[in-house]
Amino acid sequence: MHRLAPSLIALVVVVFTADARAQNAPVRPTTAARPDPCLGATCSGHGQCMREVEEGFCFCDEGYAAEGLTCRAVPRVEDPRNTLPSTIGLAVVQLAAAEDGHDLAHVGLSRTTPPGPLIRYVRPDALWCSDFVSWVYRAAGLPFTGGYHGGWMLPNNAAIRAWFERRGAWVSRGNPPPGTSGFGSFQPRAGDYVRISTTTWNHSAIVRYVEGSTLFLVEGNAGGHVRLTRYTRWRNDARLEGFGLATLVELRMEALRRAGG
Repeated sequence: MHRLAPSLIALVVVVFTADARAQNAPVRPTTAARPDPCLGATCSGHGQCMREVEEGFCFCDEGYAAEGLTCRAVPRVEDPRNTLPSTIGLAVVQLAAAEDGHDLAHVGLSRTTPPGPLIRYVRPDALWCSDFVSWVYRAAGLPFTGGYHGGWMLPNNAAIRAWFERRGAWVSRGNPPPGTSGFGSFQPRAGDYVRISTTTWNHSAIVRYVEGSTLFLVEGNAGGHVRLTRYTRWRNDARLEGFGLATLVELRMEALRRAGG
């Protein structure tokens, strides 16, 4: 039997003890908190900077599109949500649901018509649920404005909510539009947008349909993939913060006002 020299034994003990201490040491932040990316950003005086994680985005006024943290003038476009038939919501759902199971790299990969694959517009490490909604609406002919890539890309769910609010097309759980019944009588329709409250940066999704008290959605970046999800007893689910109306906005808002009157 071979015996280790005393000096070698001491070295092994020192290494083992140091390794054990390292494994049990508390995890410490490797970097200091970063400054607010919107600090000092004016979006050229034609928009608002909104933060998500450590990145700032401009949400621009009508007639402007975002580039970095600036807003540049672009031709105004007519919002088709009041003029297109309600069946456009079904087209939105069809486009979104067709991507079920796909990760970011494969969303729209086979598309040869604009806007093409989603990965062209999104960094691989981005939170891409709102990018997915923007992409679907653009592909369906219901583009956002005031965002990136000419206006249609809103990569931040706070910007998407603000976009619907700007048009009087937002139904909120906690603060319903004046004179309306809010969630009390509101019925989501295919293609509507929904903002979901989370403990971090919140989340974006698209309504597929409602069946009884269950709300069926399509969500991008749900565990890194597009997923078909459901929320039972949705009117009582506090995570559902509000809805953006994608079709027949004026008619539906008027119906809510009548119900609330």
